[in-house]
Amino acid sequence: MRCDSDLKFKSLYAAAKEMADKLDINLAPPRNIGIQKNRDNYEGGPEEYFRRSIFHPFLDHLLMQLKIRFLEHRELLSKIQSILPTKCSELNTKEIIETVNTFAKEWPIDIKGSTDDFIAEMTMWHRHCLNMSKDKRPRTFIETLNYCNSALYPSIHTFLQIGATLPVSVATSERSFSCLRRLKTYLRNKTGEERLNGLMLLNLYRDVEVTCEEVIDIMAKKPRRIDLVL
Repeated sequence: MRCDSDLKFKSLYAAAKEMADKLDINLAPPRNIGIQKNRDNYEGGPEEYFRRSIFHPFLDHLLMQLKIRFLEHRELLSKIQSILPTKCSELNTKEIIETVNTFAKEWPIDIKGSTDDFIAEMTMWHRHCLNMSKDKRPRTFIETLNYCNSALYPSIHTFLQIGATLPVSVATSERSFSCLRRLKTYLRNKTGEERLNGLMLLNLYRDVEVTCEEVIDIMAKKPRRIDLVL
């Protein structure tokens, strides 16, 4: 759309013009001033003004955000996936050194020892992955954590934990805050933390079935005046 912005915006402006005519709205650009500091000051008609002041900046901002969110992190994500046994077994010496240098640049505090020690540890992990059979090599970070010895491979174990906890998106945390806003109203302002967490989890994970018998069993474990044993 950015490369062919003139043609794309022409159809969008035609639809907006038709809608504006139905609502009796005049699509006119602001008047031009010789010295303008607080808004865009473009020459031309309404279509030219809105294309240059709104359409082009919006597409440029969108492309920049896509580049920041995905393209700039692509190398980092590919490097952290290199410690998985399925991919680490295919690395050569040069790629191992590049992976270690990327980790040393992004997470220098998480490396146990010097960079040379980490290269030696990565080389040992590479040989360990080669000794695994292809059918038994774990494919995810969670599965690899069960196979990785934290005493022999401390830095690898730390980066596996980082890879397992890297969020794909923030939708889950945003959903929890939205749920908390619905549950903790002014009438429930004195609700305890344990009860509030339980209500929020029940509201979020509605697919998890909780039976009445399980609730009664949990409540019966605490000493109460009411006999809950049925």
